[in-house]
Order: sequence, then C-alpha cells, then structure tokens
Amino acid sequence: MKTAAVRSLRASATGFILAMFGTTSAIAQAGAYPGKPVETIVPYSVGGGVAAMARAFAAEAAKDTGQQWVVSAREGAGGVVGFSFLARAKPDGYTVVFSPASPMTNAPFVNARMPFTNDQIEPVCQVFENVFAIAVRQESPIQTFAGLMTMARQAPGGVSYGHAGPGSVAHLSMAAVERAMKVRFNAIGYRGDGPLLTDAMGGTLDFSVPAISSLAGKNLRILAVLSDRRHPAFPNVPSIAELGVPPVTPGLNGLFVPAGTPATIVSQMERICEKVTNSSAFAESAKVLHQVPKFLGSAAFKERIAATYNFNAALVPDLKLEKN
Repeated sequence: MKTAAVRSLRASATGFILAMFGTTSAIAQAGAYPGKPVETIVPYSVGGGVAAMARAFAAEAAKDTGQQWVVSAREGAGGVVGFSFLARAKPDGYTVVFSPASPMTNAPFVNARMPFTNDQIEPVCQVFENVFAIAVRQESPIQTFAGLMTMARQAPGGVSYGHAGPGSVAHLSMAAVERAMKVRFNAIGYRGDGPLLTDAMGGTLDFSVPAISSLAGKNLRILAVLSDRRHPAFPNVPSIAELGVPPVTPGLNGLFVPAGTPATIVSQMERICEKVTNSSAFAESAKVLHQVPKFLGSAAFKERIAATYNFNAALVPDLKLEKN
C-alpha cells in the first residue's frame, strides 16, 4: 500500500515536472522570436523602390535579431498577389509582407473580386511614407501649381497627366486634388512610374504624378509634393498643404502578417520594426532612395489604413472606375 502511494506520488511529481518543462520550453520558444529566417515578401517588382527599401530594412533587422530576413518577390495585380499569399500563410511570424497598404486601401475599389479580405491581414507597423509629386518637364509653360490650376479651369478635362495605374495612390491623390480645387484633368494610367516618366520627359503629358523616389536623375521640375509637409529631398518645393489644398494620404508602407499571428510575436515584431526604422543606418539607406522613415505602431497603423480606406470609399464612386 505504501509502495503504491509512493509510486503515485512519484508519477504525479514526474508529470508535473514534464508539464512545467513543456510550458517553459514553449515560453522560451515564444521569447526567442525569430528563431529562424523570416521570409519577407515584396508584392512588387524586384527592381522597384519598395523592394530596395525592403532590402535595407531586412539588412538591419538581421543585425538586430541574428536571423536572416530573406526578401523575395511575389508581384502581380498591384500587390494583390502577394497579399493573397500572405492571407493563406501560416500565422507564425515567419512569413511577412513588406509593402504599401494599397492592396488593402485601394485595390478593393478596382478589383471586381478580391482573393482576400482585409480581416485576413494583420498590419504590424508603418516603416515609411512613399510621397508623390506633381512634376512637369523643364520646358513646360506650367511654372507653378497655381498656374496648373488656372490652365485646368480654362480647359476642363483638357490637361493630361500620367499616374501609375487606375486606383493607385497617385491616381486617387490627384482625384482628391481635383475635388478640392473643383477642376478636372485627363487622367492617363500607366503600368508603373517607368513608362510614365518616359512619356513625361518626352512631352506626351502635360504633367505627371510619380513617386519622389522615382525622380532621381530625371529632367523634371516639381511643382508640389502631395503631402502635409515639404520633402527633405526637395526642400524648396511646397507641399500642397502650403498651397491651400487638404493634404492627401501618401503610400503607407510597412510590415504585415497573417491574421491570427500570436500577439506576443506581433509585439516583438513591432519592437524590431521600431528599432530598425529609427536606426541611423536605415535612415541613411532611405535617404539615398529619397524616402523618409516614419514609424507607427500596430494600433496607429491600423487606424490610418482604416481612415484611408474610408476616404477612398467616399472618393472612388465619382471616378466611375471600371473594375477588373
């Protein structure tokens, strides 16, 4: 009887120890994030500005965490392909997307069928804002933003401009400017800034709205930046806010994970994001690319994405966009 009691006591103790060991191991694993390389998906062209910023971010994140952040491309459909992949990925923190929020804030208004829903995606942090600009060729008779508005009022729908595609940040930003200033332009969509800038410099367009990061080495004159403040790459160029136009939302770039990723991992990733975004090394890389880091935590980033989505929802119906 005594022997049986001892055996029972030992078994209980052993079970307790194993249970505690298992719990401790789980806690240790959770606390060690990342414990292996992190797949960092860019849903746009490998040679584009977003990919360059992703590589700069990944390099600093690797230094901070001691694990590789491996950048890979899954481009297509304006970022929708990459976000669709993310929505189906295992929510363990080892598959992330580095991207503008456009597939969540813009794409739903130009795609008849979305292969993912926004509640399948968890925004982790904002890393930088991709600011756009109103630019003309050097020989253009349009000298100022005010001059452009005067020309637009004299010829409604007759002044042409190029943007990076229907529903893009540039397109919706200019639509907001049109509404605020009560003017109408002839908007022409391109597949990205590359072909757009070729026509802009060649004189095919009256003006263009490229990302500031695309303007390095281009023979274009900037009339205004589509932001609430001046851009450090062009400190002498006014923001549209200075010119009396309500500021528009720039491209909101950051990290995203699948919904359902454990809160502890999202929190650790947010910390990594803040440290990298505020580092001098990342700031130097961003400066070369004409980008400005701006960190937002998960809660603030979600709020900004939701506000942008709601703004676009009110704006898009007037544009009568054809959905793909």
